[in-house]
Amino acid sequence: MKKIRMALSAIVMTYILLIAPTFCFAGGIPQDKQKHIGAAAGMNLALEAMGVKKATRYCILDTIFVGKEIYDHNKGHATHDHLGDLAADVGGVIISDGVIWVVHRTF
Repeated sequence: MKKIRMALSAIVMTYILLIAPTFCFAGGIPQDKQKHIGAAAGMNLALEAMGVKKATRYCILDTIFVGKEIYDHNKGHATHDHLGDLAADVGGVIISDGVIWVVHRTF
């Protein structure tokens, strides 16, 4: 039963990763948020490749994301959507953790 669940999860994750670019380019996600998702996913995967544990990765990424939004706010981007950027960053981390789970089955 566990193998069936793992196989179904891998199929669902693959399907999501295949339709995500279509949703992004169809106007569903603004370009700025796409950049946040991609950068967050890339940083998370890089930290995973370096062997950093999951809890430590989350602490490092939270510090980077919140610090970047504080920097944006202090540099005059006060009308910028900071909460949306943080949500896109979290989404990128979740997506990349899904990829890590599919590859390693350790999530």
